[in-house]
Amino acid sequence: MAMVSRTTTSNRPKGRVATRQPASRARLLAAARALFVERGYHATRPQDISRTAGLGHGTFYLHFADKQACFMAFVEEARAEIDAAILGNAAKATDLPGLVEAILLAIYDYAERHPGVLVSVLSNEAVIAAAGSGNSILERWGEEWGERLKQQARQGLVARGYDFAVVGQAVVGAIHQASLASFERSRPKAALVRNLTRFITRALTPED
Repeated sequence: MAMVSRTTTSNRPKGRVATRQPASRARLLAAARALFVERGYHATRPQDISRTAGLGHGTFYLHFADKQACFMAFVEEARAEIDAAILGNAAKATDLPGLVEAILLAIYDYAERHPGVLVSVLSNEAVIAAAGSGNSILERWGEEWGERLKQQARQGLVARGYDFAVVGQAVVGAIHQASLASFERSRPKAALVRNLTRFITRALTPED
């Protein structure tokens, strides 16, 4: 009976800890997300994140090695959300103009639903590079664009003969710069999507 009692008692705290740990990490990540967006990466401290999450400062280091690791977790969360939005929209496209428009709308709609998140991620590319965790979000999008365009070229919807690894990065660069300039000048989203879709489609449409 004593052995049964000890086993039961020792299992209970483990179960509670296992339940608490994902919950506390989620609270820290939500707090970090809010602070990175509001204050920026450099003005946010680990103790600020812990305090905003309503947790002890030591709890932060149970989940993240440092602030950079926490920021990278935030970046990966945002990447996953944006990728899901893009894939959902792109799956509905039946031609090149539809694909371009679907991807643009997915990105801009995400930015509107999650104010500041995309800006925070894209304005801290140096932090992401320093973490050595692979490609930046823009580079990853460029790779994905390249793969999608390559698939469309196989179907005869996009001009052949391109190096799509290069073209994918070029498309993302054009979208990024045009978006920054348009939003700074408060140009309508519809006009931005229309012009970018027309520009990219004309560059990639096969010649008769």
